[in-house]
Amino acid sequence: MFAAQATTSALAPDNEKIFLHADHLAEVKPLQLQFHKGIIQLSEENLAAIEQWAQQIKKYDIPVYIHSFSTLPTGVRDQTANDAHQEAVRIAFNRGLITKNLLEQMGIHKQRLILKAMGPDNVAYEDRITLTTRRR
Repeated sequence: MFAAQATTSALAPDNEKIFLHADHLAEVKPLQLQFHKGIIQLSEENLAAIEQWAQQIKKYDIPVYIHSFSTLPTGVRDQTANDAHQEAVRIAFNRGLITKNLLEQMGIHKQRLILKAMGPDNVAYEDRITLTTRRR
């Protein structure tokens, strides 16, 4: 029982901050960035969209979640199912890491950034990154 109370109290500051800024945060929609299969680098349009989104969110001291999805690579010979899955997770992680570093450069503290790289088993129908203030 005490462990549950400790966990709840540890999460309370973030939840409290979100509650206090709820009216402003309701206007901040999650940002979804689409990628072509296997491409890791951010395009100029994606960079501009991230910068605009970061300007809205950096004034609030709340967590920012980076959900990076990647589908299975295609057209690679002699690749087992496990190898293909690991490659997809690697691509998702690298995309997310680039986005995380960019957000840090834009003034969002690195302890506020939470990166989740998800492979094809996590219902990823397309290669994308979602930036949000919601855990999901």
